[in-house]
Amino acid sequence: MIKIFAIGNIILGDDGIGVKVMEFIGAQLESYSEEVKVLIVGIDYIYCLNEINKEDTVILVDSTYFGIEPGRVSVLNLKECDKFISPCRDMHSENLLRVLREEYREIPGYLVGIEVEKVNYSLELSKTLKDNFSEITKKVFREIKRIIGDINA
Repeated sequence: MIKIFAIGNIILGDDGIGVKVMEFIGAQLESYSEEVKVLIVGIDYIYCLNEINKEDTVILVDSTYFGIEPGRVSVLNLKECDKFISPCRDMHSENLLRVLREEYREIPGYLVGIEVEKVNYSLELSKTLKDNFSEITKKVFREIKRIIGDINA
């Protein structure tokens, strides 16, 4: 099964973009393929771990901080994400990507990242992400469909 996890903290502005995008397109993706399950998880990575089986492929939809154009959608194989994981071992820095790469390396997957403009205490997205939300959701949808096609090929 392909499990798509919407990650992010919706009370930190753009950090919640992954959750907001998947709330918008999740049902469409699930109807696209019986093999797809979308989970809106926010920041509860432990819940995610309980949902992953060794035969699954995971897709994480999350915000990124790569210093590129806000709203830009990036796709990385999880193996490519190792360089972004610092060796810090404190519970406050734990996240799904870190745990997957450190403890579940055999699980294949992808990160579909959406570049943030700013992260601050707000339930609202930044103006840039809000103004481009429709285009961002279309790009994320296309990229996930492409990934599903590659997995099923």
